[in-house]
Amino acid sequence: MSYPRLHRIRGALTLIELLVVIAILALLIGLLLPAVQKVREAAARLICQNSLKQLALAAHNYHDTNTSFPSARPSSPQYGHMVLLLPYIEQGNLANRFSPTAPGGFADPINQGVANTRLPLILGPSNPVKIPIKMRKSSKTGTSYGAFITATGITTDPNDPTILTGWGMDYWVNHAISKPTYTLVNPTGGAPNPILKGTRPTMAMVTDGLSNTTLFLEHAGYDRHYVQGVGMPMPDTDVTLDQPGAWGTWLGWCAFQVQGYPTYTPATYPTNLSNIPSGTDCAINCNNSQGVFGFHPGGPMWRWETVAFAS
Repeated sequence: MSYPRLHRIRGALTLIELLVVIAILALLIGLLLPAVQKVREAAARLICQNSLKQLALAAHNYHDTNTSFPSARPSSPQYGHMVLLLPYIEQGNLANRFSPTAPGGFADPINQGVANTRLPLILGPSNPVKIPIKMRKSSKTGTSYGAFITATGITTDPNDPTILTGWGMDYWVNHAISKPTYTLVNPTGGAPNPILKGTRPTMAMVTDGLSNTTLFLEHAGYDRHYVQGVGMPMPDTDVTLDQPGAWGTWLGWCAFQVQGYPTYTPATYPTNLSNIPSGTDCAINCNNSQGVFGFHPGGPMWRWETVAFAS
């Protein structure tokens, strides 16, 4: 008489089988992660492009209504072009909350509620700075970071609880182009004249065509100092970021000089200077002190990621 063979029921994987499964999963994750990162960055690029387009359309609509663009760096009033563009990006209520006659302008305590309102349209999705920045005394070329602005004056104590804050702005306009930088791209031509620098700039001032004119450029990372090729970001002991002051908040004068830089190494970077000399070794994504700068991977797509054309 024969009996059927009893099969032993397995209760768990052996150690070797478990290690094989883990190795396979790690391999799959390693293969998928770059693809996920590429998809995420592609989405970030699209967001940047759309933000720049919306800002350009807002500027055009402002021009249609007021027969001029808003000036990006006026000596008066004490606020920047984004305040005037608020009604044209569906932020009329926020514009009504801003006090244009406050003694401290955009850096007045009464405007703190507006300054600390986060507007995704003007914040690049790839920017690692994800919190409001501390307002600093408006700097000028040759002057490093400077003191912090408080509700009653200024302080050099970064932990002072009365320091005024505000969200940054990643899409600035240029008020000038350094001569070495412009000579690099156009050695025989005349220097351009940024139209948003003066008062009541108009489309008629663009003599070489709106389709050939930059309106907004990515200038991100404030109020941290980022330098590719040397360190991203620079250590806190570095104080060489030029113009990191209250201009870095979106209510202020978000206008910068387009500038190229020499190629520096950690050993040769002049951390003792507050105004880093211009150069022609690096033109894009070199330094967010005075340059076109973003946090997207390098490559030929930078033009479309960082520049909105008034067309």
